[in-house]
This record gives sequence, structure tokens and C-alpha cells, in this order.
Amino acid sequence: EVEGTDEVKYLHGQYGRGTFTFLGGHDPEDYQHMVGDPATDLSQYRHSPGYRLILNNVLFPAAEKKKQRT
Repeated sequence: EVEGTDEVKYLHGQYGRGTFTFLGGHDPEDYQHMVGDPATDLSQYRHSPGYRLILNNVLFPAAEKKKQRT
């Protein structure tokens, strides 16, 4: 939460049998970044938890356990 405002950076919740996390804005390192602003230099934020969250949601959106062969 941002003290003194009605803003939050992360919104967590449950839906059905799963959970979700929504990151406010579209740039984790500058959540007030507007569409049309110069692109963020991602090399400055290699260990950003926000970018890891986005990558996990894009790369592994429906990861399911597969039955293992025995």
C-alpha cells in the first residue's frame, strides 16, 4: 500500500481453486510509467521481483503436474 492514498502495488486474491497476483501498472520498477514514455532499460533491473512475477505468469501460466512414468 502507498500510505495516505488508495493505491496498492500488488493485489492478491483467490479465484475458484487458484490464486492470483496483479501488479499495478505495467512497469514494475516505475508503476507511474505511462504508455508512450521511453522504454525502461531492463538491464538495470535484472533481479526485479516484479519482472520475475511477469515472466512467471507469461512463461508458466498453466503449469500442470504431469503423470510420471514408472
